[in-house]
Amino acid sequence: MSDEVQPLPEEKSRPVALLVQLVFIPLAVVLFCAGLGALFMWMTSERKDFDDYVRTLRASRGAKRGQEAQYLLNYIQESKRWQGIFDVTAQISAGPDEFLKKNPGAAAELRAVFEESAGQDAKTRRYVALVLGVLGDQESAPVLRRALDDTDPDTVKNCLWALARLRDNETAGPAIELTRAEDVNVRLMAVYTLGFLEHPRARDILAAALNDPDELVKWNAAFALANRGDRVARDVLLRLLDKEFVDRQLQVTMANRSKYRVAAVVWLGQLDKEAALPVLEKVAKDDLDLRVRDAALKQVEALRNK
Repeated sequence: MSDEVQPLPEEKSRPVALLVQLVFIPLAVVLFCAGLGALFMWMTSERKDFDDYVRTLRASRGAKRGQEAQYLLNYIQESKRWQGIFDVTAQISAGPDEFLKKNPGAAAELRAVFEESAGQDAKTRRYVALVLGVLGDQESAPVLRRALDDTDPDTVKNCLWALARLRDNETAGPAIELTRAEDVNVRLMAVYTLGFLEHPRARDILAAALNDPDELVKWNAAFALANRGDRVARDVLLRLLDKEFVDRQLQVTMANRSKYRVAAVVWLGQLDKEAALPVLEKVAKDDLDLRVRDAALKQVEALRNK
């Protein structure tokens, strides 16, 4: 007897095919959709809110605490979440003060976690510093300022970022000192922070940072000065429009190279209309980066209409 499967006769195969098409395939689709819906409901059933994350962080210790601090930051920063889960980002952007009123003890809890972790858990301090900055709670400023002498450079960097968001002018003095830090990321963030703060020495410090050995520090100093309307930043901004020069800065990712160059286009247009217009016209026509070219075109149109 042959092992080969014999084909069904034609008159029998047609009803079988119709049965498969009209019954089994639709049934499989229905079962798949039902399973997907059940999975979705299971994934969204745990409706943790901001306070739940804070309480979990507060109760954790050791490496687990750093992980929970990262979860909290991710929770805040996500702009799109599964339907039904509390969207904290939307509430913060709609009004941080109102958000903090609805979660009155959360910021104090986070400050306590931040201070408890000093000298023991750098990972937790890094993440919590960012969370405090996102929340915009002004009472967090003294706690963050005290951490600017932390031995962990990433904690110092994140505290500077948070204090810049809080527009805490008392940070200007320490930030000026940190523009001379050995760690390049701390120097960069100190320069960035000074762009948001008022201090009689800030302008001279930022101008000096235009000569920093690191290009990113120079670029951030130029943006901070341009924000103040200071034309001393003009040459650095013009150099940023040189795509070949920027592409040689291998420590900067390709995406960030575009972002820095777009920022240079915008700041140059706002800083010096007469000098910027012919340069930006050339960029709008010839630059190989479409995002930079589009930004230059918009600036040219805006400058011509002024």
